[in-house]
Amino acid sequence: MDYQYNTDEENYLSTKKLFVILGLSVFGVFIVLALFVFPINNLIRETVSEQAIIISKSENICVVETLDHPRQIDNCVYAVGDLVYVTFDAGTQRIKEHKLLHE
Repeated sequence: MDYQYNTDEENYLSTKKLFVILGLSVFGVFIVLALFVFPINNLIRETVSEQAIIISKSENICVVETLDHPRQIDNCVYAVGDLVYVTFDAGTQRIKEHKLLHE
């Protein structure tokens, strides 16, 4: 019986194939991380607008109670008890816009 062995060149992947495999692996890891670990939809936040009452004021900073948690308005010109319309991005602390509502 005569056996033939592969040469060393046939046992190795070409550089081009290695780069393709590496690229596909990195792309696969990115997709898994984007979908499960850090969902892409968290990058684009929903804008929420609601009515809120000024519950306290101290040194030109007002605090309003929104549905999810209290938020502050810097350089506030409102009085305690005023009804304001606030706009903010869901999941963030900062109020983007605010205006006084007249009842």
